[in-house]
Amino acid sequence: MMATLLHAAALAICFFGIAISAPTTPVPCCTPDQWEGVMGLIAGYVHYETPGIEKGYVSLSYDYTHGLMELCQHISITPGIRDDRRVIFDYSHQGNGKMYTIKGKTCTVVDLPGKMRQQCIPDNATYTGSFFMGSESNKLLVNSFSITTQGLKAEVSMTSEDCIPVGETYYGTIIEGVAILETVGFVNITTGIKDPSIFDIPSICKTVDAKFQMPVVLGGAIGHLMEKYKK
Repeated sequence: MMATLLHAAALAICFFGIAISAPTTPVPCCTPDQWEGVMGLIAGYVHYETPGIEKGYVSLSYDYTHGLMELCQHISITPGIRDDRRVIFDYSHQGNGKMYTIKGKTCTVVDLPGKMRQQCIPDNATYTGSFFMGSESNKLLVNSFSITTQGLKAEVSMTSEDCIPVGETYYGTIIEGVAILETVGFVNITTGIKDPSIFDIPSICKTVDAKFQMPVVLGGAIGHLMEKYKK
């Protein structure tokens, strides 16, 4: 499975330059309000002149209708660091949202300011072209957009129908002293939520007091998911 995900991520960057003409210029769109899937990623980074590689995959369930998102992250970071965690974002109650991070038998809780962001291509994104994946007789039409946000530049591709994420490549400085180039591919996406209990808060998190600040950087793909589609 890992090889397939990383291959999908690599394909995402290769196809950005192979554009085809579209009947009309596509406009920014929003993903379905409920969907699940898997994203594979591979990234190179430099941390104060020390290079490294980050690769792995994240399974995710996104429910904008009820203000919920659940992620299971499995990331390897050189040299020899493994980051496995489950994260639940809960904006279903009035007031601040909460982020529950479960690693092994421990849970941390952080208050999140504001409301849950809908996953949308921002209105100021630039359409850069369309292409299809597959063969001419069995193809998936995809639109590509260029986005600049918080020091990062990204090329993001979404299906022309239903606005399903396909892939993205982004690069830039995420925090002071950390530069990154990352490619992401999305696979096995289905609309709707198969099992709503996936958003249930584990019992080990219910006795933890929330910290009243947003972390500067959310780890790996999780932070990336929270920031990428700003409306």
